[in-house]
Amino acid sequence: MIAVGACYPVWLRRLQQAGIVSAGFELDLMLEEGFAISKAQRLAHPERELTPEEVARMQGWLVRREAGEPLQYLLGWWEFYGRRFAVGPGVLIPRADTETLVEQVLKQLEGVPSPQVADLCAGSGCVGLTIACERPDAEVALVELSPEAGEYCASNIRALAPRCRLIQADVLKSTAGLANLDAVLSNPPYIPSGDLSGLQREVQWEPAMALDGSDDGLRFYREIPLRWRRALKPGGLLAFEVGFDQARSVSALMWDSGFDCIRTVQDYGGNDRVVLGRKTAK
Repeated sequence: MIAVGACYPVWLRRLQQAGIVSAGFELDLMLEEGFAISKAQRLAHPERELTPEEVARMQGWLVRREAGEPLQYLLGWWEFYGRRFAVGPGVLIPRADTETLVEQVLKQLEGVPSPQVADLCAGSGCVGLTIACERPDAEVALVELSPEAGEYCASNIRALAPRCRLIQADVLKSTAGLANLDAVLSNPPYIPSGDLSGLQREVQWEPAMALDGSDDGLRFYREIPLRWRRALKPGGLLAFEVGFDQARSVSALMWDSGFDCIRTVQDYGGNDRVVLGRKTAK
């Protein structure tokens, strides 16, 4: 057997040589998740011995990470809004910027009793399930087309909010039988097709289905307001996450589709991130 203190600098160097900027942070997470060795324990007890099986497991993780596979897929989870969500190949990884969407929807639903909510293109379910956890009186439907992503979403529903419903449906073709909703929210695919090949290598491991927003990146913003307007109550909320340069275009599409009170909210990095609007009464 070999001590963790002897292995650590070798493993760290491998990650650094693979171009991973946050190599130390990632390696510490791997050790904590894989072997229950926290950073404090590693520093206090560098003599802690690893079994051959543990070393082999870490070697496998390092090979995958060196190839560009996201850390989140290796761990099998990622944190969002203070909760762990199961993730892996076939589902989009939750990102901190998306918490802005959750915060804004929660604000808009204040004072709405037992809100009826639909999360479109739900992926892991991190957005809709967070709404459900923060608002236990809400009835939340999570709509996702991909069977692979749906498996992670179902797992997260069981772990966090079993009362929520998962619906496998194409949000561009139907409203999945949903109606009389107080809010429709979505973090849809919004990257222009031509930009996909230029994304960082970790992002290219994520499903293209969750990233590709067609030639101009606006397909879902163009079609969801038109189709899902009918599923909303008069005055109901439509809330989107958007790319940093898409807010003006998305606002115009929502206006043309019968929404008003439209506004844009920036994320904590100062980028336009969320566009919200209300269904007009007419």
